[in-house]
Amino acid sequence: MFVIFWFILNLIQSFFTEIIDDEAYYWVYSQALEWGYFDHPPMIALLIRLGSSLVPGALGVRLLPSLLGAATIFLIFQMLKDSVRDQRLLMLAIFSIPLFHSHVAGFIATPDLPLVFFATLFFFFYKRYLSSESPLNIVFLGLSIALMLYSKYHGFLVIGFTILSNPKILLRRSFWLIVTLSTLLYLPHILWQIKHDFVSFGYHLIDRNNPFQVKYIIEYIGNQWLLMGPLCGIIFFYLSTTHKTTNRFDAALKFNFLGFFLFFLFSSLRGHVEPHWTAVALVPLLMLSVQDIDKNVKLRKWFYVLGYATIPLVIFARLVLIVEFDILPEKVRHRFYNKEAFFNEVQKEANGRTVVFENSFQKASLYWFFTGEPAFSQNNINYRKNHYDLIDMEANLEGENILYFPGTAFPGCDTLGTVFGNVPIHNTEYFCHFNRVEINLPQINWEFKGGEKVQIDIELINPTSEAIYFSDLCTHKTELIYTIYAEEGGKVSYIAKSPRPLPGLVSGEVTTFPVDITIPDKAGKYQLMFSLGTKELPPGINGRAITMIVHARSKKSSM
Repeated sequence: MFVIFWFILNLIQSFFTEIIDDEAYYWVYSQALEWGYFDHPPMIALLIRLGSSLVPGALGVRLLPSLLGAATIFLIFQMLKDSVRDQRLLMLAIFSIPLFHSHVAGFIATPDLPLVFFATLFFFFYKRYLSSESPLNIVFLGLSIALMLYSKYHGFLVIGFTILSNPKILLRRSFWLIVTLSTLLYLPHILWQIKHDFVSFGYHLIDRNNPFQVKYIIEYIGNQWLLMGPLCGIIFFYLSTTHKTTNRFDAALKFNFLGFFLFFLFSSLRGHVEPHWTAVALVPLLMLSVQDIDKNVKLRKWFYVLGYATIPLVIFARLVLIVEFDILPEKVRHRFYNKEAFFNEVQKEANGRTVVFENSFQKASLYWFFTGEPAFSQNNINYRKNHYDLIDMEANLEGENILYFPGTAFPGCDTLGTVFGNVPIHNTEYFCHFNRVEINLPQINWEFKGGEKVQIDIELINPTSEAIYFSDLCTHKTELIYTIYAEEGGKVSYIAKSPRPLPGLVSGEVTTFPVDITIPDKAGKYQLMFSLGTKELPPGINGRAITMIVHARSKKSSM
């Protein structure tokens, strides 16, 4: 009954809660099903596509994720039915963990929900597999691994931590049958990654790195405490950490719980960690801690007090997603309320034109979802690439009259009054953008003297099936721009000088293009990146930065 209640609760929440930006982005995924996408594997796109074919709007987007959330709870009950006597204790524990209400077993349509479900399914069949290496357990374990990896790449962590908890599993023949089966099932996504130059792994493993900041660690620890439960979270964490494992299954749970939290604690050393990235760890945390609470009478009494005290907080949090409260910060209100009204105002201003947002796949996706009209995110070096750089919209929009939404106003912009206040807009009569062009830098010795003027031969590559021309009709003329990033922070962009104009590029063409640049005066280590951009707007993203060493000029050369 609790599982049914949970499912109905999430359906009600889904219907009354306005779609959020990430969900709209994954809805855009679902408009063209593929074996992979820029940021994630395809499972969430498939779930949204199936749900939306049954029910329109936000409820359709969240229908199958909500079903998987309820199924996750069902599997947890099944795995604990022999070790937890008081089922009400388990219900209260689930209800008192905030992250269970959204990304673990909730309703928000993000890749975390199917990941957690299939990880829980993996634990379910792993427990059976430890008792019996039957063909059925082998097949379902391999299938659950593949589906987990099709949901989110964090599934690799589940596999890794499980093997670490039981290294002898590597000696089982059946283990390698499971590996073979799951690899064959996952092969279409691997081939998709090969075709797209492993774009997802490059983004997650390289592009997300940032300089160390203490605040990332503090944010991570604080967020985890809140999402495990502001009152019960410390109890859950302590009991899961100190839980004495007596079998290989509990060892797997503990390794996954500790492994996830430590892995992302380490990840916070190199950038911001989203709170829900540890969603999978909440399942073993719950399963380990509830077993110990059930066995300790005094602890159980305290937990009931704190658990019931958490319920009003959780209900308020769910209510906040539906009803607008003026006490909330403006940034929060803009994310959860009045988005449909805002994008309808934008559609009215566009009057049939395509809308292009600078550096915002969120706004482009929300506009597309609410209005039914495709929008585009123009990404530049102040942001990052995303799935909009893999679809054909950039080329199709070239030369079109579009409504442009810049991040900040520039000369020639107008203002549009909306429910979110005044926002800058620009009526771009001939749109041009060329992120689809790739720029490679030569393999030379990137060491120069300060202030030196050098000529560099770069490669311009057209990887697309259509010719690319840099038209003089563009509202904002395309220039080749180089950006220099200082080691201590900050960047400066310059227009690169060349003896000839940018050349047209036929499909698949690779051409060498000479440019002149000026090296910074100050000695030090810099990052240098070449891009295509304009005088008015930041440069695009056409290649990776390269390290450049600048040496101090000698006194003799400076005289």
